[in-house]
Amino acid sequence: MVKSATQKSDGGTYAVKVVENSSLSDEENLEALETEVAILRQLQHPHIVALKEVVTTDSDTYIVMELLSGGELFNRIVDLGPFVEATAADLFAQVCCAMEHLHSAQIVHRDIKPENILYTEEGGTSVKVIDFGYAGVWSPEKPLTGLCGTPDYVAPEVLTWYDDEDRGKEYGKGSDVWSMGVLLYVILSGCSPFSADEEEALLAQVAEAKYEFYENEWKSVSEDAKDLIRKMLVVDPEVRLSLEGVMSHPFLAEAVGRCRANLDDAAAAAADAKAEPPKAEAKAATPKSGGRAAQDAAADITLQPAEDDCAVQQVKPGSCCVIS
Repeated sequence: MVKSATQKSDGGTYAVKVVENSSLSDEENLEALETEVAILRQLQHPHIVALKEVVTTDSDTYIVMELLSGGELFNRIVDLGPFVEATAADLFAQVCCAMEHLHSAQIVHRDIKPENILYTEEGGTSVKVIDFGYAGVWSPEKPLTGLCGTPDYVAPEVLTWYDDEDRGKEYGKGSDVWSMGVLLYVILSGCSPFSADEEEALLAQVAEAKYEFYENEWKSVSEDAKDLIRKMLVVDPEVRLSLEGVMSHPFLAEAVGRCRANLDDAAAAAADAKAEPPKAEAKAATPKSGGRAAQDAAADITLQPAEDDCAVQQVKPGSCCVIS
């Protein structure tokens, strides 16, 4: 459950993921939560949601993150339709820069989709990647295993765990590139590349990379954009375009250059601000867990009513178009 919250001491607003501690008696749930928190702690990037702190009480664990008020990319596509190429490229470049940072830390997201990309403010153009509940740490010695993600976006190598929980294929960062390819297809057309009435049929399409650029949705989209998608939606992860190749592709290279320049400017501005003498001494906020300190920290958070929950929407397997 995710709620918006207000910090009483300073009026700041945050998003708070509330986890009932009773659910953590399951070892798998506990391990997943610990992994998610550990990953969020080490990620600091302008296009990745930031963790503020983690507070544990007797009954619940609160994961406090920055509040992104602009809504899901999913809803933006539903409301406005497919993006023109220039807008799509600038948006997708931000996602790529976030994923580049993620992959440089050997972290694979494993659930990239429009619902997990949020705008920082309503009507704005800046986005951040969220939801690291399925994320995993990859290494050559210990590739990722197991089935996770969303059917429309999951890579073929991940799907090998669908029928066989013991002998699926090991996988890595390339699985994110596949999901990003599906994402780009959706951004440019408003439709999912894979569509079937039954989940089994949908997964068969994914496993074979069986999709088309339908004339009605793609007649005004450039060959460069289609070429990039074709090179990302490749069944064999060894042949699939790497993230570096995606970012240097003719469709995206200029947008990536602009994104990197913006990140450099933001970093320089932050460094200048840090170098300025502080106007007043402030007490640093630190994560708290257990006991009286946790109770005090939890008391400093006012959760908003249930209607402020962040609703997660998914493209149903039987639906072709995101726009309905």
